[in-house]
Amino acid sequence: MVDIVNTNQGSGGALATLADPTIIEERSALSFRFSKRTWLAIGAVTLLAALLGLGVSFLVPKQYAVTRTLIVMSGNNSNDNDTLIRSFEAIMGHKGFATELKARTDIDLPVETLKSMISVDRPALSANLEVTTRSEKLALAKTVSDEIIPTLQEIVESGQKSLPIESRIPGPIVQEVFATPTIEEVYVPWFAGLLTAAGLGFLLSFLAATFRQYRKPVIGTARDVGSSLDIPVLARISAVGDGRGTNPQDAVLGMLSAIERLGARGPIHRLVVVGPESDVERSKLILALGCAIARNFDQPVALVDADLENFSLTRLVGASDEPGLAECLAGRVAVEDAMLQLEEGYTPAMLEGLIPPTGMIRILPAGVDRSGNILRMRSNLHEVLGELSGNYVVVVDGPQIPGPVPSGQLMSLADATIVVVTEGSTSLRDARFTGDALRSLTSNPVGAVVIRR
Repeated sequence: MVDIVNTNQGSGGALATLADPTIIEERSALSFRFSKRTWLAIGAVTLLAALLGLGVSFLVPKQYAVTRTLIVMSGNNSNDNDTLIRSFEAIMGHKGFATELKARTDIDLPVETLKSMISVDRPALSANLEVTTRSEKLALAKTVSDEIIPTLQEIVESGQKSLPIESRIPGPIVQEVFATPTIEEVYVPWFAGLLTAAGLGFLLSFLAATFRQYRKPVIGTARDVGSSLDIPVLARISAVGDGRGTNPQDAVLGMLSAIERLGARGPIHRLVVVGPESDVERSKLILALGCAIARNFDQPVALVDADLENFSLTRLVGASDEPGLAECLAGRVAVEDAMLQLEEGYTPAMLEGLIPPTGMIRILPAGVDRSGNILRMRSNLHEVLGELSGNYVVVVDGPQIPGPVPSGQLMSLADATIVVVTEGSTSLRDARFTGDALRSLTSNPVGAVVIRR
């Protein structure tokens, strides 16, 4: 029989030896570690918000700001002056002041709008008040500004009419410092819109990602895997063909290292790879692994798609309409007749450079009548795998565990099982269920491999 482990003796076709890939990572109980995909999503939202804010800043119309500087002074008592300044500052910011101003000018604007047009600022340690009126229309800003002092004087005088002369505040109380008010055009700075929107976009997306992770915690580190699955973590590898310039061979080397550690008790003829969820990354890894075994160890490999519910491996090689495992379980097609050669038009682009010689790797797809034969996995799977034994190294892309596809017989037929989980994607809850199911289904060696994203 051929086997996966102990095939690198001698110098021919041996893969490089990896350092021990076991992950030991300390981390605090509170973690905001997200997957690369989540960070990319946060970055995309931040960028989109920044561009939107930039566009809005250019669309906001300019405003005219008319500023008058007022000096407030009455008598020689500085405390009285300070009280007046604070009082006038509060009066001009009140809705009642806008109401009085509207009554004087008959401006056809709501009181709240008038109130929002007027802003008052007092320079530090100064007896001055700077009153600014803003509007998109210069004429309106000037009209409102011109009425600031008359309205304020009218309010003060009306409140003192009933007082004795000796109790009234000596005037003049308010005087304008400069004869001509300052008129400016005010624009929203483009960088203000850019930075404000970017900060808001980042904050909201970060909070959304945090809330999502709080509601449904996902695998963040290898320690999460070990605690949830309660099985050893054998390797942490990169995703195959993730588009960031990673070499599929690196992931395969990590996977082979994990298999070697599982095979310490003896050779592995049948390897079953499962996961807590349906994950195309697992199927990519299995496909690359099969090619590496056939190419580097000169052993024929049979890849079996036993996930009759999701059939990710079958879809990956474009064989969804081909008869396969489902028909073999029903006895309608012979196993050898259903096997497909990978190089015969079923080669994904990500495997460029890994394809073994012709005939060295074959694939048994999930088949066409998958739902109709899914229950036959309980009783007939051993016959299918038995026909492959002795002729191939068998690597099975197993179903989601636990899941609707029966997996008890599959686990019992495996020499070793690897559970593949993905950082930032696999939920801790699903991983715990998978660990509980595996402990009840098999006593064979089981280990975990973490795909980092």
